[in-house]
Amino acid sequence: MQAIIDQVVATPDPTPQGVPNPIHDGDGAAAAGYAGALVAGVRTYGWVVQTIVRALGAQWLANGWVDFTLRRPLFAGEVVTIELKQHPDEWRLACTAGESGSTRVVMDGTAGLGEALWVGDLNPPDAASAQSPPDIKPSYELASVPSNTPLTPLGAYVSASGALAMVRDDLGVQPGDATLYETERRIHPYFLAGRMAPLTRHNFTYGPTIHVRSQIQHNRTPLADREFVVGAQIVDAYERNEHWYQVLDGVVTDDLGQVCRIRHHTIFRPRGT
Repeated sequence: MQAIIDQVVATPDPTPQGVPNPIHDGDGAAAAGYAGALVAGVRTYGWVVQTIVRALGAQWLANGWVDFTLRRPLFAGEVVTIELKQHPDEWRLACTAGESGSTRVVMDGTAGLGEALWVGDLNPPDAASAQSPPDIKPSYELASVPSNTPLTPLGAYVSASGALAMVRDDLGVQPGDATLYETERRIHPYFLAGRMAPLTRHNFTYGPTIHVRSQIQHNRTPLADREFVVGAQIVDAYERNEHWYQVLDGVVTDDLGQVCRIRHHTIFRPRGT
């Protein structure tokens, strides 16, 4: 069974653009019961992508899928060990952090080429043009979740320099490992995975929220110097262990059409907040 193992030191999140999530600063994390600011799950995923591409090649960026779950918090300064093992129909990943003898799984999941078995279950809204946020962003309770209603789409222009900054500054990828993004204007999948949280805060008012799981189907490699639009709708909401969860089905498009589809699972009201 083939296995690929990488390690990276988790760094503090960069200064957020748009409306920040309080879970990624000390006070907001403390309010939700954590010992310190949580490293964003999409950045953990960004480091994992480097290992996935080593295993599956650049074709995964254009026609591949991933399903990952965030199991435990990750804090800046911790060493993350990323292990990807090949199985007959998929690659299975596990990310662990912590000191020797007391490690914990911070992320696990699966990845593969082609179309995922679950992609037919996704129900994103039709693609639409980006729009300004509502004048007043509402909040909501579990009993009044605005399900199956398209959210106001959010746009983001990504320049070639901005795409490189994501790879070099946000993820700390070294030049020799960033060739795919430096020479061909590719945008790192970290950007796609990170579209759903800004979209929800483009539409609603939240306190701390916690990213739980993402299922992402790539349809085409995104390239820089384009405007991207993400749209989604809430397709499920429920309570578990006093946390309020919601599930969104989304789509990211550019001027050439669909780039990827995403199912995004999140705790939108952690218990005690």
